[in-house]
Amino acid sequence: MPWRLIAKAFGWQTATDGDGEMPFLIVWHPRLRRHFAGSGAWRRAVRLSIHAPNSYPPDAGRKEVQT
Repeated sequence: MPWRLIAKAFGWQTATDGDGEMPFLIVWHPRLRRHFAGSGAWRRAVRLSIHAPNSYPPDAGRKEVQT
């Protein structure tokens, strides 16, 4: 699965932490204020992006939603 390509389409960006011996990949999103690091960073970013928000506010009554 091309996780990197899909994540880029959702607006995820990359950064590297080059202070240590090995550069460390960080995948972050500017609007979500989330970041992931490590080997599964792209996959976790995509999985977070594809989860749809709730279709109704959590404090709304059920009768209001079923109109």
